[in-house]
Amino acid sequence: MMYEDGHVILRYRDGRIERATAADVDTTNERLNATLADDSAKIQVAYEDLKAVFFPRVTPDEELPEPQGSLIAVEFDDGEVIRGNATFDPSASGFFLTPLDRSKNERIFVVRSAIASIEVERL
Repeated sequence: MMYEDGHVILRYRDGRIERATAADVDTTNERLNATLADDSAKIQVAYEDLKAVFFPRVTPDEELPEPQGSLIAVEFDDGEVIRGNATFDPSASGFFLTPLDRSKNERIFVVRSAIASIEVERL
């Protein structure tokens, strides 16, 4: 899935956070190719090292499309819970979640290996 400006926030499972640019997130791959915002270093990050990839809103005034999929609550290994809409393939590295509160993030790529539980709230 491609994003217009590619700015992302990488949240690692160990608690680190990095700003980066990523042209696309391939859910069938095991790694993310990105460029760090602070020093322009190109990196490859294994999805298993990440908790999630956040896609911040670029234009706050822009009307966003209606979210697709089931309403779910995702609990991560660290206890954080994020609610939103998602459609996912259990064989993929993760899935895209449209958070209920999209004031900061338009979408989130949730890494499957960082999930403690998923509760489907509405189909």
